[in-house]
Amino acid sequence: METTPSTNNPSVSAEGPVSSEARQTELLAGRHRFLPYSPALDGLRAVCVFAVVAYHFAPETWTGGLLGVSVFFTLSGYLITTLLLLESDRTGTADLGAFWARRIRRLAPAAIVTTLVVLLLASWEPWGWSNALRVSDPIAAVWSYMNWHQISIAPTAGLRIVHPLSPYWSLAVEEQFYAIIGVIYLGVRHLRRPAYAMLAITACAWVGGAATALFGNLSTTMAEWGTHVRAPEIAAGVILACVLFLAKRQPIGRAADLLGWGAFVTLLTLFVLADKTQWWLFHGGFALVSVVSVGVLVGLLAGGSLSRFLGWRPLAFLGTMSYAIYLVHWPVRVAIVPENVGGLDGAPLAALRLVVALGLAALLHFGVERPFMNRFPASPRRVFLIWIAVSLAVTGLAYGLLS
Repeated sequence: METTPSTNNPSVSAEGPVSSEARQTELLAGRHRFLPYSPALDGLRAVCVFAVVAYHFAPETWTGGLLGVSVFFTLSGYLITTLLLLESDRTGTADLGAFWARRIRRLAPAAIVTTLVVLLLASWEPWGWSNALRVSDPIAAVWSYMNWHQISIAPTAGLRIVHPLSPYWSLAVEEQFYAIIGVIYLGVRHLRRPAYAMLAITACAWVGGAATALFGNLSTTMAEWGTHVRAPEIAAGVILACVLFLAKRQPIGRAADLLGWGAFVTLLTLFVLADKTQWWLFHGGFALVSVVSVGVLVGLLAGGSLSRFLGWRPLAFLGTMSYAIYLVHWPVRVAIVPENVGGLDGAPLAALRLVVALGLAALLHFGVERPFMNRFPASPRRVFLIWIAVSLAVTGLAYGLLS
């Protein structure tokens, strides 16, 4: 990965001088000058979110579709770490306040809107979700600890653990990672080569998480949702980012492209053949999948035939909506059941759910996600205050409507 020489002047970007105010606006809006856009990564997102949706809508087909979440973890680890390292290298520092504010602006608006809609529907008795949603569920969703909430209630919740907001567990894991990676960066940023320290720390996290899953006497819920157990999937992406940053070059050549194709075919095979009931998956399997995900990313970064294939414009377009699709697909799955649609079942039911989910995802993406990212310039402090205020309001509403 080619980088330009570092500088201690925060007003210089990869494209020349820029005012601090303009730089802050660029960073808050998510338009990073340090990392070029790759349509192929959005194409990969589209494939992975389709795997997750297929797993939930037609579980008899893509039985391993839950592994799409694993790929998202590794991709996030790679992208976030690359952004931190490149910004630090080219400006002499990384603005963690702006970094966390970007994450809030990118993720919170759509997640909170979805939570509010689910909460309002759950409070409407004819809808019937009041029996499936606890007061604590929307609170865990907006405060990003859904995975630990699920673990804590699993022994007594029974089927109520499968509520309309339950997929927020993976969002919680990612958002906890954003906090942790920032803290790690704070601890190593004054070192001469902070990337080496980040590489060592995350390599230990990968080994430790894999060993915990393999040898620890974990409950199924802990093995699936524990942040420390799922750490290898994110750590794998961080490791890739650190290695490429230190090498100062991207993967190139036919060998990298072939590696990517082999890993991608392996990933598709796992989506179809893996099963949540298989022993290996919760005993180190997620860590192994992270290695496959890294192989796919190496192939995409090489810019060869795999990159062109996954960069196909319609596929990349769907990938830009992958977050919105993930947020709405499970509430749609819970709402559209045979008894609510005249006994419709099988493939027609799955098709109906898919059409509704895509429509709602488009509304969420274009009506909430994009406007907040592109038309809401605000300082990190204001972003944090607004997020806290809105989250407190959702908390109060949850108590008021579901108690």
